Amino acid sequence: MFLFLKLRVLQPFFRVHWLTYSIGVLLLISVDLLQLLIPRIIGKTVDFLISSREEVFGQLLLLVFISILIAVLRYIYRECIMGTTRRLEYYLRKRIFSHALRLPMSFFDEHGPGKIMALTTNDVSAVRVAIGLGIMLFVDAVIMGAASLIVMVKTINWQLAAWTILPLPIIFMLVIYMGKFVHDRFRKVQENFSSMTEFTQEVFAGVKIIKGFAAERTTLERFSSINKANVAANMEMAQLQAAYIPVTHIAPLTCYAIALFVGGDLIIKGAITIGEFAAFSGYLGLIIWPVMGLGYLINTVQRGAASLNRISDLLDQPAYEDRDEPVETSKEIRETDIRITNLTFQYPTGKQPALTNLSLFIPAGTVLGIVGHTGAGKSTLLQLLLRLYNPPENTIFISNREIHAIDYNSLRQAVGYVPQDSLLFSKTIAENIAFDQPYLREQIEKAAQLAVIQEAIDDKPLGFGTILGEKGKKLSGGQQQRVAIARALIKEPAILLLDDIFAALDYRTQAELLANMSQFTAGRTTLIVSQRVAAVKSADLIIVMKEGSIAEQGTHQQLIEKKGLYYELYEQQLMNGEE
Repeated sequence: MFLFLKLRVLQPFFRVHWLTYSIGVLLLISVDLLQLLIPRIIGKTVDFLISSREEVFGQLLLLVFISILIAVLRYIYRECIMGTTRRLEYYLRKRIFSHALRLPMSFFDEHGPGKIMALTTNDVSAVRVAIGLGIMLFVDAVIMGAASLIVMVKTINWQLAAWTILPLPIIFMLVIYMGKFVHDRFRKVQENFSSMTEFTQEVFAGVKIIKGFAAERTTLERFSSINKANVAANMEMAQLQAAYIPVTHIAPLTCYAIALFVGGDLIIKGAITIGEFAAFSGYLGLIIWPVMGLGYLINTVQRGAASLNRISDLLDQPAYEDRDEPVETSKEIRETDIRITNLTFQYPTGKQPALTNLSLFIPAGTVLGIVGHTGAGKSTLLQLLLRLYNPPENTIFISNREIHAIDYNSLRQAVGYVPQDSLLFSKTIAENIAFDQPYLREQIEKAAQLAVIQEAIDDKPLGFGTILGEKGKKLSGGQQQRVAIARALIKEPAILLLDDIFAALDYRTQAELLANMSQFTAGRTTLIVSQRVAAVKSADLIIVMKEGSIAEQGTHQQLIEKKGLYYELYEQQLMNGEE
């Protein structure tokens, strides 16, 4: 029942591709039934060698014809079954990737990218093998095994058949028993693979830090520990797999020994002919081969079941559409006033609220400056407005609409967001700026000018066509930040969220960027998070956050006159020459 529930993941695919797959299975059954004719033909040929040489030629022609027919049908059924499973592999990878993109940030806070990578590689391949090669082995075992046994009993000698297959049920039960352990061990293998993949990705993404701290030896020791755990899990799996071989290979040796002893006696007594014994040996091989492959079959199916379970677990994770059905959608947000009422939010992995009873009204077109010490909740507020994390219901309203009632895609399309981590992709500068949709070259250049990055781009030999490499490594930190700013400005959003975008900029560049931004933000609701007072002092309203709450709010001059937290921050930066 549990496996059946997990198989629902495959139902949408097989509703489309069931016919091709079914044809493949039917042709596979046909090939198995045709193979039942071969031992009989060989047996008759052996008898005809003694009695009638003329009949031998006819039997050989029939054998050649059946062999050619089997070869053609085998090609077609493999094309149908294996081709379908390759399409299934594509389908599952696309579905996993699509679903992962829609998962909330809380999922990625708990699980690293290694899990997704393992699912789209090893796990998908394991499911493909189980649905493809697994079904072929299963049909061979059932059809050829059962049909061969029936033919042996009815057409040759039931006593010989009974004695010969006596060891097979014992072997079958042993293999079934051992197969129970495969599922858990393979799941452990996949989980260890995920951990190793995630660690390796993190290491080489941050290799500059590792080299800068001369931490190669420490990193290698950590990797060795993870690698040992991975090897240990694989060794446990290998030990279990190794036990299949001697267990399953006992069957043919024992069965053939019994067949020779009992069959030889029956030939001497004249109960069966030599040709019948030859046919019996052929049928016995058709039974034994599936039993020998039974261990591999169970191993393949259990691996596939374990991987399908992991894939199903991911797809069961609630995505935005699944959890938050919007009661109202908005293709365009025009009047972008923001009202926050008694907002308290705690991260799923947090021990205490990041925001506590926060209330604020931001009129449309207002530029809001947000300052405060690290951990005050500034970035959390922006992420909730963007619904990277879901706020409690009836706490955030945009244009008088509860934020959950606005389709999250519509919301995000109306927002330009620049996070603290200005992550760029291994594409050209132009592609990084025009990231979310195609833009005209003039739009890209205008955004670059507004973000004060045009001059740095022109200095590159390939200009906007410069490929940045992983995480934009061909640019300096400040240049990366400005490309990320251009990426938000090119959208010409109704709401602009800027999260500490000046941290990597020198003060001359900051001043030039602020001058450009003052023109761009006119009429746009803009929230600027910054540690620098100079970046927010021209804002229409400034709030000072402390421990998840608003400690002070007002204009720059009003806050200076209060001589509170904002004034202390201002004085400190003034003394350090930052103003």
